[in-house]
Amino acid sequence: MTPSQPPANWGNDEISTFLDVARNNEYATFANYQGEIRRLIDLDAWCRKAIDGLNHSIDWFAGFFLLRAHSNLLAACRMTWSGQIPECYAMLRSCLENALYGLYLARNPTSRETWLRRHDSDEHRRKVKDEFKIRTMLELAKSIDTKEGNVAELLYDRTIDYGAHPNEQALMQVLQINDKAEPVEFKMIYLEGDSIQLRLALKTTAQVGVCSLSLFRSIYKERFDILGVTGAIDHIKNGL
Repeated sequence: MTPSQPPANWGNDEISTFLDVARNNEYATFANYQGEIRRLIDLDAWCRKAIDGLNHSIDWFAGFFLLRAHSNLLAACRMTWSGQIPECYAMLRSCLENALYGLYLARNPTSRETWLRRHDSDEHRRKVKDEFKIRTMLELAKSIDTKEGNVAELLYDRTIDYGAHPNEQALMQVLQINDKAEPVEFKMIYLEGDSIQLRLALKTTAQVGVCSLSLFRSIYKERFDILGVTGAIDHIKNGL
């Protein structure tokens, strides 16, 4: 079976039809935003390079979070390219959180057991909630690298505003109101086309991705330097 040969009954329901429209949007974004797409392709390539270079690292546990952050970034790319704008911000928030968790646990290795035992009991769950607060992790990031930590905080708050929480801006960026109709019409955009919202989401996806990789650089500085990831991060940041 090839992409041009969908399975029987594909397109005969609303979900698979929606997925087809989303894929067409992905093609359009790929073709029409070549500069933004090129940056994301470069970012993905260097994420993979960083992952491949983690063999035998003493900070192997943080590597799990690098993998999860990369997976989140890929999901955000799918959503952004297809035009699922508020949804992409939820994935971007998760990307940043995985980077922050990885950094926190690399600097606090004794907390791994606390994190791993979250589901052992109600008491363990409370311990995790008490210790693993996102603001605590952001403060740690700022104490290690003030500039990068501040960027992470700014981007994290933006993801919350634009879709990772059901906030006003998350709603308004995809809401259309026709107050000339009787009664007034409200429409919600599920798949955004060419728009300011799409351009911001593409930029934010790149910013979150490179910020997350920069946070992992604080863990794997020597390896990133040797692999060329450090230089690539600085290059990708140009213009962001």
